[in-house]
This record gives sequence, C-alpha cells and structure tokens, in this order.
Amino acid sequence: MSVALVISLNILYTLRTMNFSRLTSVVIISGALLFSSAHIVQADALFDFEANAVNTATPFTDTVNGLSATFGGQASVCDSGGLFQSLSGNVLIQNLCGPPTESGPLSLSFSANLTGIMFNFATAGGTGTVTLAAFENATAVGSVNFTSTVPSGFFNGEGVASFSGTFNRLTLTGATLLAMDNVNARTTALVPEPTALATVLAGMGLLATFVRKQKSS
Repeated sequence: MSVALVISLNILYTLRTMNFSRLTSVVIISGALLFSSAHIVQADALFDFEANAVNTATPFTDTVNGLSATFGGQASVCDSGGLFQSLSGNVLIQNLCGPPTESGPLSLSFSANLTGIMFNFATAGGTGTVTLAAFENATAVGSVNFTSTVPSGFFNGEGVASFSGTFNRLTLTGATLLAMDNVNARTTALVPEPTALATVLAGMGLLATFVRKQKSS
C-alpha cells in the first residue's frame, strides 16, 4: 500500500471519530496529501537586465520567477558595447550612459529571503577590490571581499562575487566605478512533487468510497 493511501486511511479514521463534515474532510485530506508529497527545492532567478531599456536609472525593480529585486545606488542600464569579457549585452553600470555623477555603492533588495547569490562585477580602469555586505532586513549577516582581474585585451577589471546564507539585501562597495551583470539569486520553496495531483486524486477517491458507505449504512 502506498504512503499516500496509508495517510488517507489514517486521516479518514480520525475524521470519522471527530465527526467532521464531508466538505471539511475533503479540504483536510487534500491539504495533507499535498503537503506529504511536497519537497524543498532550490529555485534560481537570473537578473541580466536584457529586458530593461537602455538608460534605465536606479532605483528600479525587476521580477523573475516570482522573485522581485530592487536595484539601488547610482547606476544605469547600458549596452556594454564590448567593454567586458564576462559582462555582455545590457549591464548595470556607473557613469557610462547615465549621469556623469554616478558613483558609490550599489544595492540590491529582494522580496524574499535568499540562500545564495552569484554575479559578475567589473571595476573601472583596472583591478580593484569590492566588498559584498549581506543583510537580513536590518541585521548584517556577512561580508566578503573580491578582487577583480583584467582579462587579456581588455581595460577594466572583472570578477565573480558570491555569498551563501539567509539574507534579503546586499550592498556592493568599491573604490572605483562599478558594473554588474548576470545576478543569479537562489531561494528555497516548498513545492509539490510531479505526482502530487495523482496522489490527491487517489485520496479523494478513497474519501468518496468512505462517504458512499456512510450514506448506505
């Protein structure tokens, strides 16, 4: 006998002894079966700025796979124009197509807690060190430094920044003008297994049999 049917039988016995209505029984069994067939999965959302119009200035919010990210600080979405090896197409960058006063830290705020993030960054005019600081609401949860390198044939420093933990906001700070692209944010979610619908239908069928027997007794 499957786990789903065992769960259904146990729930039916409990509902019968507690005299729940048939409608309430349906709701309780459906929810219990869905929860029993669910699991935690990692869900990625990639923010690459390709859908943003050139000259879009911060702050702005993008939504991917149900996760919203608000980009702040002073920067604009610009066509990278072959300036970088690892950042391509539209990038979020300071002092390229936006106001010449753009500078300072960049910030990202998310609509839900993340478990990890990874993105390409660039430092203007050569190598440079950036500091990624992560927060959960107002609480600091970690800080990591990353140093860029200049790819052969290019002028600007490039690197990959990453962080793992529980957080929903971060800042990126450096001594030079900054750029970022390909922001890969990771969250966790409780989702049904692909067989969840069949599981629920099996439980519902069992409930229907139970109800019919009750009507005939």
